[in-house]
Amino acid sequence: MSSSQLMRKLTALGIRARPARNTTLIELSAELPAVVLSRLLGLHINRAEKWTKEAGSARAAYAAELSRRRLRGIAPKP
Repeated sequence: MSSSQLMRKLTALGIRARPARNTTLIELSAELPAVVLSRLLGLHINRAEKWTKEAGSARAAYAAELSRRRLRGIAPKP
């Protein structure tokens, strides 16, 4: 069953899945760095970063900074 078929069946039963999905994504985004969210759910990293920023996660900036440091060859601070 495709996701669109499932959505139609749920809608026919009066179940609105989209708000629950969005709420769950916001909650996960607040708890997980974007890269983990991306790998866990199969989201594109750009989309995962947008969800993380939308959730107001302070970890988003931290994880991005660590990634930049590694790319520049600067060891992360303990």
